[in-house]
Amino acid sequence: MTLQEHIDAIKATINDRMKKMSDIMTKAANDNGSTPEGVDEETIKGYEAEIKNLEANLARLEKIQKSQVDLPGTTVPVEGGTSEKGLNSTQGKPPIVETKSNLPPGIGFAIAIKAQAVAALSKGAVTATQVLDSWHAPEIVKNAVTQKALVGTTSEATFGASLVDFQVLSGEFIELLRGKTAVDKLASKMRQVPFNVKIPSQTGASTVGWVGEAKTKPVTNPTFGSVTLTKSKVAGIVMLSEELVRFSNPKADGLVLDDLLKSTAAFIDGQFFDPAKAESTDSPASILNGVEAIPSTGETGVAIETDLAAVIKQATDAGLTLEGATWVMSETRAAKLSVLRDALGKKYFEGMNINGAKELLTLPVEISAACADKIVLVIPSQILLADDGAVDFAISSEASINTGTDAAPNWVSLYQSDLIAIRGERFIRWKPRGVAAGYVQFT
Repeated sequence: MTLQEHIDAIKATINDRMKKMSDIMTKAANDNGSTPEGVDEETIKGYEAEIKNLEANLARLEKIQKSQVDLPGTTVPVEGGTSEKGLNSTQGKPPIVETKSNLPPGIGFAIAIKAQAVAALSKGAVTATQVLDSWHAPEIVKNAVTQKALVGTTSEATFGASLVDFQVLSGEFIELLRGKTAVDKLASKMRQVPFNVKIPSQTGASTVGWVGEAKTKPVTNPTFGSVTLTKSKVAGIVMLSEELVRFSNPKADGLVLDDLLKSTAAFIDGQFFDPAKAESTDSPASILNGVEAIPSTGETGVAIETDLAAVIKQATDAGLTLEGATWVMSETRAAKLSVLRDALGKKYFEGMNINGAKELLTLPVEISAACADKIVLVIPSQILLADDGAVDFAISSEASINTGTDAAPNWVSLYQSDLIAIRGERFIRWKPRGVAAGYVQFT
């Protein structure tokens, strides 16, 4: 590409972005007589930032072009066999303009879900890609919905781009989920293992003792067992009305995403910290199942410190190290601890803050709404975790959904009720290696 061709390409890109901005503005004015909001506003801001970068680079290239006006047309390149290579060697390679989507994290995923929902409701009248085109959705979202095999070679610059984009959007969803659950915040400290494997474990130790001369030495054999992590999955279904999906603008995508996130996050943390949750074929036991609770002796600083010390003693008496150990509590309790004062008015727990990093008795603190009535000491190194790291989803407008229980079903026809269902699934399972936690139980 010559210098002039590169200049013309940048000008064409600028004109294209200006046209797209104009289309969005016109659509917003025609639809509701207002200026763009939500996703449309974010898209416009992205175009504006892109145009600014393009104009800056255009000015640079035009300046370079002007400086070359008086140069002979037969200029011999310093390096390379073409004029382009020569220009690169003398002036530097033309600037590479790279733009990134500035959509809020997870919104792209939500837009993709809603577009597929609209397409499903249309009964084949429109495709998800056409819906996204009408919304002026970013290319990364369109590519994620397409998800089709590409014909070409691996040497092509665009080969596999759609598949990569889909992975990026799925990753956005996972990251938001992990930001809202204590389980995922602690996952990096746990022992990562695959599904469906047996892990050898020792269940009994050898016996030794003092013996006198010519006395019989004690004889024992250590005993061994195994720990198995089978596949288990967390799944849920969100139902939306056809009116919400069909007639709302893309701002409703945030509602869809938030509902999926909150439901999944609350369930995972609830199961992880519920002492009553025992292991079954389909699900893991809570890390607190079978652990003796330390009853709370009061809400004063002295009482809480005493109770926490008892939890720590419980762990160390079991032979565990506190390296990597983390407290988990509700945000409400963390706020209470942060404002506790001693008789002199000094903060009782110096490391506890309402905002920012939190520390209790020199150990870090994580927040989970599932620990509303307890403070839990988690030792992540004692927990085996199998997690495929992905969320799968499916959309239907024709299935029948049981909103009741297996014993007392309540079937709802999506087709008859003008509803659409979005199903999300995540494969995850954990298992403590013996004792992995302790907790103070408040009444």
